[in-house]
Amino acid sequence: MKLKTAMLLFLSLFILAGCNSADSEVDEEGNSTEDYSITLNYSDHDPPTGMRTKFLQEFWFPAIEEETDGKVKINPVFGGGLLSSSEALDGVREGVADIGLVYPDNYSQRMFSYELLKLFPVAPSDFEGMYEIFDRALTELPQFSEDLEKNNQKPLLITTGLPIVFGSTSDLNSLSDVEGEDWRASSRWYLEAMRNMGANPVSVPWEDVYMSLETGVIDGVMTNYDGFHMMGFYETAPNIIVGTELWWSAPFIHTINKDMWESLPKDIQEDILRATESAQAEFGNVYKEELENTIQEQRDAGANVKIADESDIKAFNDPELFEGMRETWVEEAERDHGIENAEQYVEDMKAIMNEALGYEEYE
Repeated sequence: MKLKTAMLLFLSLFILAGCNSADSEVDEEGNSTEDYSITLNYSDHDPPTGMRTKFLQEFWFPAIEEETDGKVKINPVFGGGLLSSSEALDGVREGVADIGLVYPDNYSQRMFSYELLKLFPVAPSDFEGMYEIFDRALTELPQFSEDLEKNNQKPLLITTGLPIVFGSTSDLNSLSDVEGEDWRASSRWYLEAMRNMGANPVSVPWEDVYMSLETGVIDGVMTNYDGFHMMGFYETAPNIIVGTELWWSAPFIHTINKDMWESLPKDIQEDILRATESAQAEFGNVYKEELENTIQEQRDAGANVKIADESDIKAFNDPELFEGMRETWVEEAERDHGIENAEQYVEDMKAIMNEALGYEEYE
């Protein structure tokens, strides 16, 4: 690990050596001059070909360059080439990367507040509604923003994955068909939800899922639909139920090192925020189009793709189960994570979710 860290730091310094961070190119009012230029290193553990990473390259990064009149360029390093998924939080904090993807699922203890989102599985089916939830959580529930601030990071762009998908190697006409089968899910909460539906929950590393499906180690996988598609799981688990009302509640948070942010000229900060706002608004269209295209592409490939119906939603979203898990979250939040008034967090989240949905799903 020390060797890997040293190599990463060396790579970072090597890349940064070619960048012009021009403190002298700032005027008396704190704005950039015409000569100002800087290259910001971006780290992402996903490959450059996924829904989200293509969006960054096609929308966000170009918007930043355009808004700053070319003064800011982004040097993206995808596929974990600079920081792995488990290194991003510390790597951005320490400045190994200037900007990076922080995925709370990889820090279930250090970013425990975000675990609460999983305990409200039914959400708006459009990204605009989901973003409202993420934005209000970061704004109204202090621990959400504090989990980033204590790691020296400022959130910029927030995206998410396509909704929850259930993919099986055997017939899957409804979620009742998972009973007695071995299913993989990504978190303790979702594993418990699978158990509640009668499945045998199994933990399998993400990189081993395809082979595990192919060899019969597991019968099915529950994950986010874009990840499912990107990894080609539909090739070995072609019987699919897409829960369009069951959101992938872990946000993909694209953060910037706070020291770097505060060192940027005022006009550059404003330009980046304006570019981010523009890209943020565009992601809703990308999300909708990607969902439609993914369903069609898998059907064209011969997969059996069903949209979850009311009975499927009810099977997964068992009110008694999720209320019990929210109580567990409260206990652990107060006992182990120092989150005061955790019960109030749950009540506030219920209100946020209900208002985003437009009806009272959570009592």
